[in-house]
Amino acid sequence: MKRSRVGEGKITNYFYLVVVLFLSVFVGTSCSNQKNSIVIYTSMEEDRNQALKEEIRKKFPDLNIKIQYMSTGNSAAKIKSEGKRIEADIIVDLENAHMESLKENFADLSAFDTSQFLEDVIVSNTYYPWTTYALSLFIDKKYFDAKGWDIPKTYEDLLDEKYKNQIAMPDPKTSGTGYAFFLNAVNCMGEDGAVAYFKKLKENLREFTASGSGPTNLLKQGEISMALGMISQGVSAINEGYDFEIISLETGVPYNGTSIGIISGKETKEHVKEVFTWLLNDFNKFDKENYLPSPLFKEQTNKVKNYPSNLKYADMTGIEDSKTKDRFMKIWSEING
Repeated sequence: MKRSRVGEGKITNYFYLVVVLFLSVFVGTSCSNQKNSIVIYTSMEEDRNQALKEEIRKKFPDLNIKIQYMSTGNSAAKIKSEGKRIEADIIVDLENAHMESLKENFADLSAFDTSQFLEDVIVSNTYYPWTTYALSLFIDKKYFDAKGWDIPKTYEDLLDEKYKNQIAMPDPKTSGTGYAFFLNAVNCMGEDGAVAYFKKLKENLREFTASGSGPTNLLKQGEISMALGMISQGVSAINEGYDFEIISLETGVPYNGTSIGIISGKETKEHVKEVFTWLLNDFNKFDKENYLPSPLFKEQTNKVKNYPSNLKYADMTGIEDSKTKDRFMKIWSEING
């Protein structure tokens, strides 16, 4: 029996119609999702990013908000390479020196209300303050006690050969935390002295980590006994039960500042201003009160247990100068390639 070609034609036409309708719905939905999505690049560490994801879902359950971690160095490099074409709409926790050098890529924020901030913390109309990272040395007390070691008090103390492979530090090329330690050493020792110092320190280091949280993680894993890192991370580890001690070197506590901004042109995108306003005012304050109690707001409380008070800050001249950083990164290449 011959098959009916008329029937086959009807089936074929019906099949094509279904495919066309499916593709129309798929493409329409895809475009709609892309149009309504907001991409946030954040350089915060994992626990703070997790808190951000949880809080932002509560506040904006109907929005498609993508939160992507990117180290401060990689984030800056991506903005420099892609400019305003970058997929990100909002940048969170990017080092101030990078924000300043890349400011032509950020939108004017002068229309946003900043009355809740302390008077002297607003320095630009293209980026607003996110946090100040206070830095220090952490030690594993049990390890030190077992070895009978004295607690280091100066940068020079870390050069003792008994500490070989016992120390980790963030790489200044990829980490704002690492750069702050390097800049403080330059301010204390001079450029030539700092280069000579870090060449010697490198012999004792387990590694230069890509991120600021890397040394603290290695300390928690028991792979080293000393970490140069953020005080907030040391405090968090202590509150988790680790027997660590935060050591302020005699030169004081280095620090680095970060900010938040909107990529230029993205401020006109639907819901971006709304999400940015919430980040700037609400989550920023939540973050400071629960994770990193650097003073930013006129009304701000510290809920972080064991966070040290009355910190003596180090000489951080040039910390927000992008030209200084660019020059010092060339100097750093002499040390670590």
